[in-house]
Amino acid sequence: MGQGSMQQKANRIVRGLLTLAVIGLPLSVARAQAPAVSDAAMAGAGSVPPAPAPACERRGPIHRLFHHSAHTLQDKFIGYPDAFVEPPLGFFLTEQLTLQVGKADPHRFTLYRTDFLAGTNVLSPIGASRFNIMLKRVGAWPGPVTIEWTPDQPAVAEARRQAVLAMLQQTGQPVIPERVVVGPSPYPGGMGIEPPNFYNNMTIRSQMASPAFALSPIESAASGVR
Repeated sequence: MGQGSMQQKANRIVRGLLTLAVIGLPLSVARAQAPAVSDAAMAGAGSVPPAPAPACERRGPIHRLFHHSAHTLQDKFIGYPDAFVEPPLGFFLTEQLTLQVGKADPHRFTLYRTDFLAGTNVLSPIGASRFNIMLKRVGAWPGPVTIEWTPDQPAVAEARRQAVLAMLQQTGQPVIPERVVVGPSPYPGGMGIEPPNFYNNMTIRSQMASPAFALSPIESAASGVR
């Protein structure tokens, strides 16, 4: 047997003895300090349980060192088992998706001004598409169906509410009149001067897309595309 194997075996023996000392010292001290109860005392006590044994005082510097080290490791690094209550698999992902769905539902069940033809209660093509999507989900939606208000034309908003309510009832959906309401948009949009600038930029880019970019790629010195 080589010198390295002998050294490894000696190290294992030392670690084993230290482990036994850490585990056995508290038990041995507790047993040594526990008061002995005689049979006569137990018989005379009747049904009264004996007094609990005093707590271990951990005498000796080595014993106190091991106890303090183990307590510090558990308190600062390892932790306590009661504090590790793990949620089930997918809990945080489900929580995030539920929050996203909760924020999106008010938008799904709102018909905005742009979903109607200007000044009428007739749905625009985009509004009709959104209404069809809403119709498939309204049975599982406990909230209201909102028609965006028009403060400058309150009669138009009320006419749109009546038209949407009639269409929902004609499809057989159990929608009471109180569920279709007129109210503001759930999302106020951008604030300040940046939203108009951003909207204008998007409009200009959309208008300039067709003349600026040819439908068929052509070869250029920069790209070499044919």
